[in-house]
Amino acid sequence: MRTKEVDIMLRCTPIPLALLINTANSFDCEIYIDYGLTKVNVKDYAEMKKGLNTQNRNLQFSFDGIDEQAAEGRIGMLFQP
Repeated sequence: MRTKEVDIMLRCTPIPLALLINTANSFDCEIYIDYGLTKVNVKDYAEMKKGLNTQNRNLQFSFDGIDEQAAEGRIGMLFQP
């Protein structure tokens, strides 16, 4: 299992939610945004719409599965300026 903290304010424009979900779905590992007591499944549109909180500058992503390293790198790249 890997974790990565991502600063979502580095980009001038936010990335579309659909792009984040589609990118996550291209990997075979589980991908969550961890808020401490709760986790949001990045691959689930309904869960993302309901549970995603972008009020914090940093989001803690967790990756667990076969291609977690590749997923971590790609998700990190999405938020680069």
